Amino acid sequence: MIQRIQTVYLALAIIAIGLLYFFPMATFFTDLAYLKLYITGVKNMAPDGTVPLSIGYVAPLTVVALVIAILAGITISLYKNRSKQIQLTNIAVLLNILTILSVLFIYIPLIERRTSIKADFSGSLGIYLPVVSLMFLVLANRAIKRDDKLVRSSDRLR
Repeated sequence: MIQRIQTVYLALAIIAIGLLYFFPMATFFTDLAYLKLYITGVKNMAPDGTVPLSIGYVAPLTVVALVIAILAGITISLYKNRSKQIQLTNIAVLLNILTILSVLFIYIPLIERRTSIKADFSGSLGIYLPVVSLMFLVLANRAIKRDDKLVRSSDRLR
């Protein structure tokens, strides 16, 4: 149902993950290269520059972000089955944590090793979007559990 707060939280999580496709997660800048790490791949902004990673390396990240958005969308539609909503939200939270950890501990160090350029996060809004999405998923999970507890207590009173 649209009027429930968990629906708003899940919709905001979908929006945050959707914005991740448009904003870079990190930038790598020197005199010779200007790279941006997007969830869809590494893009070289310098003319005639090479890209240190092919699309195949970043494809799992793209797929996991898409799965998180789809799980949140399915969770919105399962408003009558709160236990399934809790399960799907827990899976989305786990995938979101894996996304954050893989970006910070696998992809960024991999690009740093291949290019010898340190990552710069100052102009990168994309690095914060998975954290925002995670926050909204956790809030949705708490709201679903609170709603389930309220329904169970009202069933006991009947």
